[in-house]
Amino acid sequence: MIQDYVSRIEEACGSSKTKDYIVILKQDKREEALKKALGKSRVLAEVHGMAVKASFMSREFTAFTNGRLMFKSLKDREELKTLLEELFE
Repeated sequence: MIQDYVSRIEEACGSSKTKDYIVILKQDKREEALKKALGKSRVLAEVHGMAVKASFMSREFTAFTNGRLMFKSLKDREELKTLLEELFE
């Protein structure tokens, strides 16, 4: 399911104990993916037309309208994949 929506995953700079990730969505599925992710999440804050800060499964992430999701302070890539599978199912 992840491969249907995700173009690539980049690891961002972060502390050595936790990792930050940027998920780049496929452009042709961007709107559908953002709608699914935000529909299952609790919106915490929004900058209209630019970004939404949300919470899902006790993890906060930022969804940008350009098709990027930023997850901070995750244990590893497996935790990210679990979150993405739940968001996009």
